[in-house]
Amino acid sequence: PKSIIRHLEGGRLRPDPKSGGSTMGSRIFLVAGLAVLVVGAAVLARTVQGPEQAVVDELVVANRVLSQDLDVIGVEGHVSARSQRDAERFYIARNVAPALVTAADIIEEGMDGVPVGGARSDQYAERFIDAAIYRARPDVMAVVHLHTPELIAFSVSSVPLPAGGGEAPIYDIRQFNNGRTGEITTPELGQTLAEALGSNNEILLLGHGAVVVAPTIRSAVGSANRLVRGARLRMKMIAMGGAIVDNPRGLAPAGERQAASPPPAAPPEPPEGELDIRNNGTDRAWDHWLQVGARLLRDSAPLEPRSRPSDPVEAIKRDLALASRILSDPRVGVFDTAGHISVRSPANPNHYFISRAVSPGSVSVDGLIENDLDSNPVNGPRNDEYLEIYIHGEIYKARPDVMAVIHSHTQELVAFGQTSVKLEPVSNGGTFIGDGVPLWVVGQFDPTQGLVATPALGRALAESLGARAGALLTGHGIALTDSSLYGLVKRVYDFRINAMIQQQAILLGGDITYLRGQDSGAPPPPVVPDGSGGGADAARFWEYWSRQISLE
Repeated sequence: PKSIIRHLEGGRLRPDPKSGGSTMGSRIFLVAGLAVLVVGAAVLARTVQGPEQAVVDELVVANRVLSQDLDVIGVEGHVSARSQRDAERFYIARNVAPALVTAADIIEEGMDGVPVGGARSDQYAERFIDAAIYRARPDVMAVVHLHTPELIAFSVSSVPLPAGGGEAPIYDIRQFNNGRTGEITTPELGQTLAEALGSNNEILLLGHGAVVVAPTIRSAVGSANRLVRGARLRMKMIAMGGAIVDNPRGLAPAGERQAASPPPAAPPEPPEGELDIRNNGTDRAWDHWLQVGARLLRDSAPLEPRSRPSDPVEAIKRDLALASRILSDPRVGVFDTAGHISVRSPANPNHYFISRAVSPGSVSVDGLIENDLDSNPVNGPRNDEYLEIYIHGEIYKARPDVMAVIHSHTQELVAFGQTSVKLEPVSNGGTFIGDGVPLWVVGQFDPTQGLVATPALGRALAESLGARAGALLTGHGIALTDSSLYGLVKRVYDFRINAMIQQQAILLGGDITYLRGQDSGAPPPPVVPDGSGGGADAARFWEYWSRQISLE
């Protein structure tokens, strides 16, 4: 529809009756770049018109830019925007990675967090953050929820993060959640967050990230970006070890500057439908992000999920190969050129699948081997198995609840196996660590072996693991388990990010709030919204990454 293109060329939150000053070349670029968005918008045509369509369009761009271009909300964050038509409603995407959001994914919500069109099973669990803030703050038109590691590090540190002319407040959910951490998944918890936010525009969530609010979508994107950039800059300055100058330009307080030198007269309003890119920094940045958003939409991967084989065994084999490649992607950062992941057979719990000994980034379905729990290939002897195959077989043998096992050499985790600093939970994704993970030293069981290369060593590792989710293999890596392949992919990523956040918090130099005793490490109850298993967060993570990685 023309209104979409006019809006994205002009950046206004209302229909543009004019063509504005855009060139034909930019119009062609946007038309081509936003083809996916236009198709998605047509789905909402019956209920979203005029200014509302402009809100949806900007919300799609904000999701894409914040996750892909600026990399500040990742796979798990979200953005929402208040309705222009009804201040008691807001728009938010379904439970999907922000980088995949199109207009067809946008849901119109009431202030109770219930969809206007009726109940749905694909909503963000934390939509109550947005609902409560919109109820409490009529001035807020957009909300961003971020999970950036740097912000989580500041949230658990006594070192303050400058924000909004002061220090960013910290919301501790444990005060309202029976002493436990977790997500804001109820209206009551949302209300406590809104009260903690007060009149501030930024707030850190203990072990969880941050929330940024703003009067427009475009300013929300800029504010979220500034908060993350500010945290990263602060970390660099602290790491340098010198005294930090918080007023490097030597300026007088804002009030004194305004009194001494009144602001110049406001420049004339730009023509209807045009962005004021010459005099307005927010509009200038948004003009750039609109073009970036158009490119991201144009170049995005197909939105249809890959088809899975109907046979459960073939389906899990295909997903095992894909999981290995996902974890090898530098953006996920779990595997290097070594390591391996396996999954128990859905047809025979006494068998498991694992790749032949290749780099995990090169695993293919054709290269998978089916082993029994003694780690013997069921189709006859082979000479191309991993040396540490017994990590998998012995854990499956000892733990009937375990459906997937991984061994990796992830650097952030290896570091904790070679230092006296204890790996502790500092993020919601790391609470499965509980009161700690065991340190397993191979030399204590066989001083002649550097690897878990015998059945006896595999059994010793499984016994040390007990009922816990994982262990640190000192000087070597990790062994980690889960109740599903998809849950394990998310869990090992969270394990790495938790270690990274703890290291960042340590470098800040203050006291750290650890989230000990929050989780026993037991696998979560399986939730299977789309057949993937592992819970809603694991499903969202898998949905995104399985569309980004090729098996070819």
